Amino acid sequence: MFETDNNAPCTFEPVCGKPSGTQSIERAANILREIASYNDQGLRLSDLSTILKLERPTIHRILSCLVREGLVMQDPVTRHYMLGHGLFELGLTAATQFKLKALCRPSMARLAEATGEMAFLTIRSNRDAISIERVEGTRPVNAPVIEIGVHRPLGVGAGSLALMMLLPDDEISRLCDLNAKRLIKYGGLSTPKLLKIIRQSQDIGYAVHDGNLIPGFSGVGTVINDHKGAPLCALSVTLVCDSISTAKHQEIISLLRQESRTIQNLIYQSGGLMN
Repeated sequence: MFETDNNAPCTFEPVCGKPSGTQSIERAANILREIASYNDQGLRLSDLSTILKLERPTIHRILSCLVREGLVMQDPVTRHYMLGHGLFELGLTAATQFKLKALCRPSMARLAEATGEMAFLTIRSNRDAISIERVEGTRPVNAPVIEIGVHRPLGVGAGSLALMMLLPDDEISRLCDLNAKRLIKYGGLSTPKLLKIIRQSQDIGYAVHDGNLIPGFSGVGTVINDHKGAPLCALSVTLVCDSISTAKHQEIISLLRQESRTIQNLIYQSGGLMN
């Protein structure tokens, strides 16, 4: 069971130079994003205070409101905060308005069949990446792989890497610094190692990684643009092996680019995902 604080007041102090309502919404949004980034184990109030550089009473007041609204929940044993059921319900409601997964699924199925490997669809969420769909290949996979719906640092995974490599250098460095402490859980990944992988991908013009990024897995990825030409998401293929030959990843990127163009044409013809 998770606790809620039904007696907590939902009031916030005015902030000089900015309306308190706007300031509070921004802070609440930042809190939700940080919790999402660590949602597998959650975050303590003190963690959020340190990360966001806000006083504990301020964080606590906002958290109390979010808990009361069901957007955040607190484990009564560890006292860690995690995303609540309310966000899941809102997500289900919003999902019906977006056609991204439906548009991409046929292409992903063709990729999985042609390669025998797993195809992933990945989106960016601030400093993170989230795989929102996966299609299994013909080869059985017994090892755990990138989980669907779980936040991970941007750059970790082929699709995530494809989204990150297109960013300006200063933004890449900033994101690596923000995620530095989280990278180590991925086989001891470090900022210099990730930056090296990003540069290698930029040099060849598409995202490719071996077991140095995620031990036991290799992958190839490319970006899908929206109807205005801006990066929307990434399509990737993940293999259960520590390395792949140049010929193999060139074969896979050719298939990925073909399916990426197919999806982009569908998005363009529909005038965007909201139409």
